[in-house]
Amino acid sequence: MEKNFKDLGLSDDLVLALEKQGITNPTEIQTNLVPLLQEKKDIVARSETGSGKTLSYLLPIIEKLDMNVRGAQAIILTPTHELAAQVCKQAELLEENSGLDIGCMLVIGSAGISRQMEKLKAKPKLIVGSTGRILDLIGRKKIPAHLVKTIVLDEGDRLMEDGNFEDVKAIVRTTLKERQIVLLSASVPEETRNRVATLMKEDYISIEAKTGGIVPRGIAHYYMLTTQRDKFPLLRKIIAGEKPKRAMVFLNNPENIEVTVDKLCHHGIQAAGIYGQANKIDRKNAMDDFRAGRISVLVASDIGARGLDIEGVTHIINLDVPEEPTHYLHRAGRCGRKGEEGTAITLVTPYERRWVHKYAKVWGLKFVQKEMSYGKLVDSTKTKKDLDLVAPDKRKSGKMITIYEDEMDDFELDFAPKKSVKPQQAKSKKPAKSKAKEEKMGFFAKKAKKLEEKEKNRQQNQKK
Repeated sequence: MEKNFKDLGLSDDLVLALEKQGITNPTEIQTNLVPLLQEKKDIVARSETGSGKTLSYLLPIIEKLDMNVRGAQAIILTPTHELAAQVCKQAELLEENSGLDIGCMLVIGSAGISRQMEKLKAKPKLIVGSTGRILDLIGRKKIPAHLVKTIVLDEGDRLMEDGNFEDVKAIVRTTLKERQIVLLSASVPEETRNRVATLMKEDYISIEAKTGGIVPRGIAHYYMLTTQRDKFPLLRKIIAGEKPKRAMVFLNNPENIEVTVDKLCHHGIQAAGIYGQANKIDRKNAMDDFRAGRISVLVASDIGARGLDIEGVTHIINLDVPEEPTHYLHRAGRCGRKGEEGTAITLVTPYERRWVHKYAKVWGLKFVQKEMSYGKLVDSTKTKKDLDLVAPDKRKSGKMITIYEDEMDDFELDFAPKKSVKPQQAKSKKPAKSKAKEEKMGFFAKKAKKLEEKEKNRQQNQKK
């Protein structure tokens, strides 16, 4: 017999709040996790993207809150600001619809700390945010860690990585020994389990979703063979042919995101970008515009692949091949959520094609090779030899003399590793041809060069 939320031990107020959101039946992870969390067990849980992990820990946490105690009783840590904002928004929605006095506060590093300290005087019961800022405020005695009963590690595999683990460990140590620790993610590798086990009780419970796969079943996985130079023109063709309602484009190097967004906008495609170096306001505006449908393409680094639940994303396009198998898993999981269909397309050079085969083997996925033909995705048998044959023909026919010729040279250099310059070459003056080419640089080439110089100056200032 299928359980409902009332059967899971939730109050009428929370059940009513869920009904107002149109949520009536719990998912598998919610059915398994809610009762165990109420029993104060330490848990490591894994289930596919879009399976309802956020509600699976928010509901029992809110159910357990002592309304007579003022101060943080639970801390939810996330690897990105966007995910923290999403979790906090869901908690506020439950508070509004249930009428309960939860008092959820978002604490992230890009916001002003003085303003955050002022808001903490209201004694919120639930803190959601990034590890660094939360640890800072605990050290300033603005967050009473001795009251914390539950610590949730959302997208915990990222939080167990070297850049975050020490801060997570420090936060855990500031709380009482009776605390409860919960780690959730769509991917929980062995290294993650080993690290989080050092923070949990010995009798911690491991939960694995039985239904569904590693990646939602409604996603079609394609790859398209191309050259590095032709990746951006191919991206434009895909967007023009597929006409996605909402599409996310992923790159490995955040420095290329702004240039890519500018190129898309120049060609009449409504786009915005999110990446770690962008300021808080720009990232928030990009997410708001994408959710509201004011833009159709969101260009992101891997921070956009973690936990974000955006309705209506139909296409994921990897302009860069993901660096790790788990990165592909989380990127692809941004589409095809909640039973919907989705399309994940990875643009690969002949050298990069091996990574697609690797991800297929690791996750048990079936990748189909495609190409664009008359504005449609069709099956393809294109090989490296075909690419080598096309390139000379384009040069002879003069078809490459388009807007891309000046711009794409610079765009390609930005993606590819730069060649080393010999000392004697560095001292010599620039040839006349080089100067002439610099004068003829397109808008995007100049912008990319300016960004590169800006980054060099920033690194030099850091060394000082």
